[in-house]
Amino acid sequence: MEDLIESGSSSATKAADGSSVASSPVGSDGDSELRKRAEALSMPFLAEAPKRIERAVISYIPEDAATKYRMAVYAKDGETLRVAMADPEDFEALNILRFLAEKEQKSIEIALASDRVITEMLKQYTGTDRALKEAILSLKDESQTGVSFDENILGEPKREDQEVVQDAPIARLVESIVKHAIDARASDIHIEPTEEEYRVRFRVDGILHSSLVFPVSIGKAVVARIKILSNLKIDEKRKPQDGRFRAEHEGEEVDLRISTLPVVNGEKVVIRILDKKDNIVDFVEMGLWGTTGELLRRKIDDPYGIILMTGPTGSGKSTTLYAFLQILNQDERNIITLEDPVEYSIEGINQSQVKPEIGYTFANGLRSILRQDPNVIMVGEIRDGETAELAIHSALTGHLVLSTLHTNSAIGAIPRFIDMGIEPFLISSAMQVVAAQRLVRRICPECVEEMSTTPAIDRYLEKVIESVRPEELTKYGYDPKAGRKLYRGKGCDACGNTGYKGRIAIYEALEVTEEVKRIIVDDHANEAKLLEESKRQRMVMMRIDGILKALRGITTLTEVERVTEGDVLVDEE
Repeated sequence: MEDLIESGSSSATKAADGSSVASSPVGSDGDSELRKRAEALSMPFLAEAPKRIERAVISYIPEDAATKYRMAVYAKDGETLRVAMADPEDFEALNILRFLAEKEQKSIEIALASDRVITEMLKQYTGTDRALKEAILSLKDESQTGVSFDENILGEPKREDQEVVQDAPIARLVESIVKHAIDARASDIHIEPTEEEYRVRFRVDGILHSSLVFPVSIGKAVVARIKILSNLKIDEKRKPQDGRFRAEHEGEEVDLRISTLPVVNGEKVVIRILDKKDNIVDFVEMGLWGTTGELLRRKIDDPYGIILMTGPTGSGKSTTLYAFLQILNQDERNIITLEDPVEYSIEGINQSQVKPEIGYTFANGLRSILRQDPNVIMVGEIRDGETAELAIHSALTGHLVLSTLHTNSAIGAIPRFIDMGIEPFLISSAMQVVAAQRLVRRICPECVEEMSTTPAIDRYLEKVIESVRPEELTKYGYDPKAGRKLYRGKGCDACGNTGYKGRIAIYEALEVTEEVKRIIVDDHANEAKLLEESKRQRMVMMRIDGILKALRGITTLTEVERVTEGDVLVDEE
């Protein structure tokens, strides 16, 4: 087994994951004995369990085998897997590790660990599979639960039925799903029924990934459990419902927004994970670079007018507006928001949620807000002419109004207002800036590498760089003399082998200058003339913004093409 063992150092060190690896005899008598044994075996001693082990790392050894042989992978360093063992001389366990090394084509470094440390590490398995098995066994044994979820959950729930849904193992399964999603940095959890099963998918960095499949009976119980947590009616399956609840994860509170929808095979549930830590304020971190960032930063300091963010659902518009609000959030300002729903709670800001079912709409709410002496108003979305008219009226009467609109580009928002029946002269008087945005995935910083390009891409990039002012390139931190280099993520454990980790926004912003106002009034917001004026302004188009970020190694050209519907042939192989 010597080929599986690398000798450790003679003093305490830190592993890559932050855990203590030592071979010097300090601490408790039990640890001292183990350290002596580690020294005799020429291997490191793991003094404490890592606080967090990546799921992809610990999963190299199945949970059943890890529990049986008291061993676990706690770190991956290049092509080396670091494994903690309670008994490094267990012949069967060593055979398993030899098989693992051959299968994964990796070397293995063994560290001796106490039984206590091994137990702590084993707790870091997701627990989802275990909770699922227990749930299935529990539901199969009706004498144990006293209820069949196939029947009773469909009708008016009795008190004891609710207790079953709240009891283990269903409760543990729901907790495991939520914990697993948060650990995976998911923004949404989709729990959806098919004809024969329920499946769980996580949206990570904007892309859906299948995570778990379980039987219909378990799925119905999981949906019922989520409804109870969200204070929804578990017997109402004919119409959609919305709710929310909070979960605690690693000492931090996480808001979960719930939406149910009746579908052919049952009820689909989507859980939006609203992590307050992700509510970024820093403009550079968000992606507001160059002239676009300077323009928006300047305009949010104006005392009145409309700042409009446009883009499709899920493009990060609300997050950008929240960032603006946090900058504006000062004692001398009265800030009121009207949202559907309230996604993040910000201390010091008056946030109100519309409820159309009782007549509290954006339009009605905006009328009431104007009587609350506001300085800054955020309207979650302008959906109709009445709300648009009231927003413009608010801006013209001395209020700064932030809002969103569903259009594909910044320029397209102005004709959309006219289509809603708003007079052009009102738009030109109230509008300050219109911006559009999309979200692209960031290249994983752990496995980023330079990629080769084709001659066609080189020619295209050269044209893009020539079209951008040198001072703009400087603001982006790009030096044309450094060459036209593109990057990609090779794929590693840190990013789940996707090559991407996290997201950043790409933007474009049109300032409503005197010439833009003239086009709005005299030419009825002709899009061709607005586009021509945007070029004269040297507006950095969203696509160009994305390409410059790709040249900086932040994202890939493929991502920019994906979200901007580009037609340039991109080959990353």
